[in-house]
Amino acid sequence: MKVAVFGAGTMGSGIAQVFAAKGHTALMYASSVASAQKHKDKLVAYINAVMTQEAVDALLANVLVEEKSACADADLIIECVKEDMATKKELLNELDGLCKPEAIFASNTSSLSITEMGLGLNHPVIGMHFFNPVPSMKLVEIIRGANTTQETFDFIYNLTKEIGKDPV
Repeated sequence: MKVAVFGAGTMGSGIAQVFAAKGHTALMYASSVASAQKHKDKLVAYINAVMTQEAVDALLANVLVEEKSACADADLIIECVKEDMATKKELLNELDGLCKPEAIFASNTSSLSITEMGLGLNHPVIGMHFFNPVPSMKLVEIIRGANTTQETFDFIYNLTKEIGKDPV
């Protein structure tokens, strides 16, 4: 599966790490490709300290820093940008026109309305709130919006278990 993570800070890079470790392709995005690469370099420094070189190499083969257009064929979009509704909605609206129709949009928000975030979008939106530090915290809060389908919920719930997390 191809997962595009928008926001490459502590949460975003941790989410990318978790998906990449399970064999998924994880695209990392920040305000620019250069910024995303800096975040990936920090991730490299961290995982080099806690993993074998073989594990590091395997994980990093799955973490990519690309132009935003590379997310067009992603299966799952996870936004981890600033905890500001306008910022999140602006990003999701832009991605709504770029991503394939069957892509699912997830937000790592801890407090903002999933329903409001999804208003006017063609893609389903669901909350997928990871806890910090993402690689070691098992809990992931799954939040339905008013328009989150059962199919979307079931997919994200099962995916959360597949990546070794405990969905609630």
